[in-house]
Amino acid sequence: MTTEKRKEPRMFTGVLLLTIAGMAEKILGVLLKIPLSGYLGEEGMGYFNSAYNIFSTFYTVSITGLPIATSIMISRSRMKGRKLEISHIFRVSLFLFVLIGIIGSSIMFFGGGAIANLIDKNNNSPYCIQAISPILLFICISSSIRGFYQGHQNMMPSAVSELLDAIGKTALGICFGGYAITHGYSVEVASAAAIAGITIAHLFGMGYLIITKCISKPDYSYLDIDIDNRNTDSYITIFKKMMGIAIPITLSSLALGLTSTIDTFTINNILNNDRAMAIYGTYTTLAVTLYRLPQAFITPIASSLTPTLTAAIAAKNEQKTRITLYSSLKITAVISIPCAVGMGVLARPILSFLFGGSYSLETIKSNAPLLSILSIAIFLMAMLTITSSILQSYGKQSRPVISMSVGTVIKLIFNIALIHHFGIYGAPIATVASFFVMAFINFIFVFKYADIKASIFKSFLSPALIMIVCVPITLASFFLCSKIFPITRIATIVSILITVIFYIVALFVTKTIGKEEILMLPKGKKIYGKLLKMKLVK
Repeated sequence: MTTEKRKEPRMFTGVLLLTIAGMAEKILGVLLKIPLSGYLGEEGMGYFNSAYNIFSTFYTVSITGLPIATSIMISRSRMKGRKLEISHIFRVSLFLFVLIGIIGSSIMFFGGGAIANLIDKNNNSPYCIQAISPILLFICISSSIRGFYQGHQNMMPSAVSELLDAIGKTALGICFGGYAITHGYSVEVASAAAIAGITIAHLFGMGYLIITKCISKPDYSYLDIDIDNRNTDSYITIFKKMMGIAIPITLSSLALGLTSTIDTFTINNILNNDRAMAIYGTYTTLAVTLYRLPQAFITPIASSLTPTLTAAIAAKNEQKTRITLYSSLKITAVISIPCAVGMGVLARPILSFLFGGSYSLETIKSNAPLLSILSIAIFLMAMLTITSSILQSYGKQSRPVISMSVGTVIKLIFNIALIHHFGIYGAPIATVASFFVMAFINFIFVFKYADIKASIFKSFLSPALIMIVCVPITLASFFLCSKIFPITRIATIVSILITVIFYIVALFVTKTIGKEEILMLPKGKKIYGKLLKMKLVK
């Protein structure tokens, strides 16, 4: 066992870095789609989103399981002081990533036409799928390096690369798509051009990580014991262990990604009319884009939780394990509940604020209820994400496979049944139902394997009650602001700010945020000291 000469990085320092980068990526992603919607129109956005959803599934297979497996294994090796083994783990990870990237990119490029026909029988344009195919190789290489640094609880390289990806894809996507439209190319070609801009942007992010890995070496000075080559696992052993962790995680994440892919293949084929691609395009651009936005807050918590909790469990540090578990679940609830409620209550004003210049009032009005329905899934998806990370940390990677497989089947069945009867409204209802089942089953496993009590639900109750009080405040402030300000966008911003301020103050007044959560933040002691003087914490 190693002795630490210095404190490990706080978990929520990594969370903060990844959250900033994730939010920037999500916001810039929305900003990308606003002008693209004007350039490409509803049908063009249908082609764009179809290709991107297909990519997302391959992307999930490529980067989800192995980075988590890499970070878990490196975290365990660090606790044992096996520096050479860390190097071996990274080499095996990089080899597997490059192999998967080449295979995935080849399938998307050479099979682009066949995939396009499966999405829509009338879709004879494989260009978008082919244009996005090289990203898989770029992201696979990037993810190997990210997994290496996350295993060291160093989230800075991942955060910076995500930020570079986001800025690049927004700028290049808009420029390439706009150029194609203004020069008379078809919407299919223009959509592919926008996708090509995103592909090039990911090349920049990968380049940054490669340079960082070459010139920056992790700090092992706090490890006291010497390297013992005899205790270092061989490449074959590392490969087997990595596959044992990565395959279940990848399968469970693939099931999660398939919920979006099911929409891609079922909506167009079930609706089966001239407006099917346009309806799918507006639904995925407006409702789905915003419903995924809060996940930028949750994913960093899950990414930082896995290596931190794994290290605590490996060190048999029960106190750190308990604090990490409870704090992660509480912070996830505190973030996801207001996002879900706010997105549901202000669906129409938010859509008008962001997309009012690109879509008609009728289109905004018809998609607002879809976003309101999907907003319920924000909290459910957050709970699913964080409980999956907990189970992975406890070495129970196969359990989320069960819950997500069941949820995927429910999504497919509900999509087929509900879209036939309710049209596009069936898709978000099916999404909510599938996430509810997946989160429920995951919680059953967490209570079984983790040392956590049912009283954890009290952590969810407090922010939920605060948000119930916030709803009338939000509606009243929006109504009053819309009377004072003639521009609806201003009323939307002001009402959201009023709600956020009230919610944050209420969290401290009700003691929902406690000492443990604050101390895990960067500069946690200073923040806690100031809040203690203000009598906002105990």
